[in-house]
Amino acid sequence: MQKILLTNDLKNLFFEKNSFLDRADIKVLSAATNAEVLKIHRMEKVDLIVANLDTPGIKSEVLFDTIKKSKELQEVSTIIICNDTLTHRERSKECRANAVFTMPVDSTLLHMKMQQLLNIAPRKSYRASLAVAIQGKFQSSPLPFWTENISSSGILIRTEEPLSKGDGIFFSFFLNDGNHISGYGEIKRIFRPETTPGFFLYGIRFTNVDPGVQSAINAAITA
Repeated sequence: MQKILLTNDLKNLFFEKNSFLDRADIKVLSAATNAEVLKIHRMEKVDLIVANLDTPGIKSEVLFDTIKKSKELQEVSTIIICNDTLTHRERSKECRANAVFTMPVDSTLLHMKMQQLLNIAPRKSYRASLAVAIQGKFQSSPLPFWTENISSSGILIRTEEPLSKGDGIFFSFFLNDGNHISGYGEIKRIFRPETTPGFFLYGIRFTNVDPGVQSAINAAITA
């Protein structure tokens, strides 16, 4: 599970449809102030911090200097978002971030840099009907399920059926090349998409997939 910590004023840069943050293996945390950033990072040991240079509270230069000097906290990648001014560029250098983006931010480039720093496996949009089995559910008339996208570590599925975080599922579907994909996973994230009222999106992390099946998934993603 990869953990990303965002400052609240940057949320609009991330939560569009099909953002990589929807993945089952990504946990997103948020903070309103730099003091909260430090507190959450101490508790969660996040993998990536994306922060506005002018986040309220202690100065960002002090925050990131504290993180860099701490053996407990320094193993984290950082991205700073700032204004395109000489003062902000100089202040950003003092933060010693892995990357700096100036406003207005190209969200596509930002997402690519985040995935690079996290070393996240690629995912591919893939829509297909999906057979799902969950113990104690669907005894009479199961509702239809569809895949939305797939990565080497999990899938995003869509259905009208209300499920619960932590539910273990057996899944089965076919790739475009005819390979049969089946295995077990666990629901890690739940979303209610605004564009399709009445439906749920579930981020599934693979927990038991045969090596041959995993190879077929990897080949489909990189094709």
